[in-house]
Amino acid sequence: MCLHYCIFRRVGWPLGHGSSSSRSCVSNASHIVIWMASARDDLLEVTSSGGESQLNERQLSALVHFKDISGINEDDVAKNILESNSWDLEAISFLLNLDFRGLLIVLWVTVTQVINEFVEETFLLLRLMFHRKINIFITLHVIGFRGTYNFPHLCSPRFALHATYFVIYSNFYCLSFGQTLAVVIITNPADDVRNFIDDFKRRYLSAAYEVQEESDVDAVMPSPPVPPFYNGTYGEALKEAKQSLRFLIIYLHGDSHEDTDAFCRDTLLDPILLDFLNNTEQLLFWACNVNSAEGYRVSQTLREHTYPFIGVVGLSSDPAYSQTSFGPPTRMALLGRIEGLTSAPILIQHITKIMNDHQGILVAERAERAERELSTRLRQEQDEAFAASLARDRAKAAERAAHAEAEARLAQETAETQRREKLLSRARLRRQRRWATSLPAEPSASVSTEVVRLSIKLPNGRRAQRLFSVKDSVKLLYYFIISQEDAPKHFAVESNYPKRIIECRPGDESDIEEYIPEENHGSNSVDDVLTRQVDDWEPNSLTDPPSFKDAGLAHPEMLFILDMDS
Repeated sequence: MCLHYCIFRRVGWPLGHGSSSSRSCVSNASHIVIWMASARDDLLEVTSSGGESQLNERQLSALVHFKDISGINEDDVAKNILESNSWDLEAISFLLNLDFRGLLIVLWVTVTQVINEFVEETFLLLRLMFHRKINIFITLHVIGFRGTYNFPHLCSPRFALHATYFVIYSNFYCLSFGQTLAVVIITNPADDVRNFIDDFKRRYLSAAYEVQEESDVDAVMPSPPVPPFYNGTYGEALKEAKQSLRFLIIYLHGDSHEDTDAFCRDTLLDPILLDFLNNTEQLLFWACNVNSAEGYRVSQTLREHTYPFIGVVGLSSDPAYSQTSFGPPTRMALLGRIEGLTSAPILIQHITKIMNDHQGILVAERAERAERELSTRLRQEQDEAFAASLARDRAKAAERAAHAEAEARLAQETAETQRREKLLSRARLRRQRRWATSLPAEPSASVSTEVVRLSIKLPNGRRAQRLFSVKDSVKLLYYFIISQEDAPKHFAVESNYPKRIIECRPGDESDIEEYIPEENHGSNSVDDVLTRQVDDWEPNSLTDPPSFKDAGLAHPEMLFILDMDS
């Protein structure tokens, strides 16, 4: 568990002198001891545990890697952080991206309570901790000290001396300058970064903005130059720098340092440094205030000694990284640092040297990535070409199959058509022979005067004639035409004068289908067609055509047989 006590000055809070003032402060004071939800329960349940387990080769490699990238020099601190994250270096990003929302606890305490209650609770912790080894890392930010003081391990004999000294010193410092004690858990990291960028513009560029606002409204005034701050969390900037193979330039802003304002106005806003930082193909620029939660977490990781602080993070060629089981994606490290006030040219010179010293690993990584991308692109192109070729082959195969199926279907239809034409031809022949043998004999002209001689002219020019009884139905004329070998398949009968179509087909005439021979009949099997004997040819039903006399064929004339298929 990690307990942070942040002590800072609240200027303008007067402390009374004398017993009455002290009693008033005591009566309005709050308790200093603030615990996380289960901290006290954890302490009350402490039990003894065995000694530390030995680290394996993978854990040792990860420990070396994490110490280098974070700047932590203490093995115990780095080991505790790694153990709390199951030795997963990727999971350590919680130190940079952990989002504390909504909780802001500020407890104002008096000097008397600081001394009495905090010392009592400290020694209570000491008594409990000696029953079980537990790691507690306490960081005290005390005005009057520069940087961060790290206490010894809680089980160390020096802990009581250091803790008591800092508690007493801090409270006497509060007594002299009106210090207050606060435990602060602040907003999400992205808001911290945006707040710093807005505060930087407001503090160091406000004059330029005011001049622009006071100038002529119609005049086009260029915006004041601003450093290209990365608008995102440290973890996001680190991830983008790693993915894009760029250096990450980090600026940690300390408000209380005497050189901060000069560095921001004279160095960060120097045109030559702005041009240098705008080289976005080579680097990213990220900045944050160490008084914010995000800036403080990055400060704890990079362990700066003074301000202003500039750090250069990038891929490292340290062999320890390539020997880890985590692979190349975890090779980001702090390559160099520039601390203290410096001019823009000198700062550029230092950053350029650091970048040049580590440019080789970036060049090699870019070449390796380009080779991987080329290999991937070639493989993708090959896969696409293979897929396209396979699609073409499948299309051709489908086309061939469809063509073969169409040809087979056409051949089948052609064969069926030919077979049917052959059957119909045989059916017409059977019908012609049937009626050639079924027609009655011609009536004698000497016996009766109610006869008429009609001549027919076939489409091929051949003529035929016959005597018909005028009392018979003209269906006899229809069957007489059918009995002709060269009669057309479909025909109509037209009179000579006046020209008209004579309807002579009987309504009960069977279709040609009935004349198709059965399959067991031979090709020349027409003798089995029975002669249809008709005794009475006069119209006797509604389906029979009229008689020759009623049809206007009582006198000899020429009839023309029309081929309806031509």
